[in-house]
Amino acid sequence: MKRTVASLLTQQAQCVLATMGDQQAALHLMAYAFSLDLGEIYLASKQDTQKIKNMRANPNVTCLWDNRTGNNSDHTEGFAMSGFGEARELTGDSARSVSSLLLQRNATLMPLLDDPGTRIIAIRIDRYQWVEGYTLTMSYQPGES
Repeated sequence: MKRTVASLLTQQAQCVLATMGDQQAALHLMAYAFSLDLGEIYLASKQDTQKIKNMRANPNVTCLWDNRTGNNSDHTEGFAMSGFGEARELTGDSARSVSSLLLQRNATLMPLLDDPGTRIIAIRIDRYQWVEGYTLTMSYQPGES
């Protein structure tokens, strides 16, 4: 399962980040990077956004990756993977190191990463859940073989 998770994280350029606001969930399309051990997902966002406000108030978040094509076959042939975790802001050397990882995966992030108002977020992933079609569900916890 670890190889499957790593493969999807490598193939995809974006994920959907779910945060919790005052009254309702909010979804955000995000570029990301990840740690080699799959234990952390890294994001960048301007500090004055709703997603940063939400994560500061409630750090429990979920990321979603999938292979949707927009066709009905997605119901049976499609898959989705969720990563459940806790977000925290990085600063100093950690933030600079993660900024480099983000930039390696997506060069279009340069203007965002150069902005002094940008915050770097690390999400410590507790568990990935893979769902395929209607019946197949698998889980992977970072640190497992």
